[in-house]
Amino acid sequence: MNSETRRKLVLWLSLYPDTSHPLDTERLYDFVRESCIYEDTIISEDLASILNDVHPEWNEQKREEFISDKIILIEHLQSFYYFCLQNKQADEEQEYTYKAKSIEDFVSSAFDLNYHEMYELVQAVKGNGEALNFFTVNDHGPLRTVVYTVSDISYTFDISQQTNIVKWLEDNCMDGMDADSWYGFQYAMERSENE
Repeated sequence: MNSETRRKLVLWLSLYPDTSHPLDTERLYDFVRESCIYEDTIISEDLASILNDVHPEWNEQKREEFISDKIILIEHLQSFYYFCLQNKQADEEQEYTYKAKSIEDFVSSAFDLNYHEMYELVQAVKGNGEALNFFTVNDHGPLRTVVYTVSDISYTFDISQQTNIVKWLEDNCMDGMDADSWYGFQYAMERSENE
């Protein structure tokens, strides 16, 4: 065990570790955080040896019950700490997603979407998130975020604007056709080229 972890463990155990006073809880959390920083595994014997020194007045049953309860709590707190670290890293990685400023910026940044992807983009803008392969859709309040997962490009817009955005896509990317008709036309063209 790292010396700083041990110092914080002794500090927590030497006072009133069997209470739920906020200061004692804070000392426990501080010790657990330190153990996580140094990746220390805390075992029952660690607690027992210190408790024998700092609380000789505790009888064996009290000491064993305390250690049994706290070792489980320490393991859970360490697991939660590592979980938070991993999710913080995941959140930071999401910050690298390019955030398009408009639908035009989104389409040009996605670069040369094929007709399957373009059709899915319209569905994503409409909020039809089921069975999408290239996009994810997240609604939060009045806003919708569409993410092109192939290139980590996102576009967030007010849901009230979805009709205007779909119209822009149909007018500028689908030869003025509605998305379903344009997709059917593109599919038929692809089939005829392959025959």
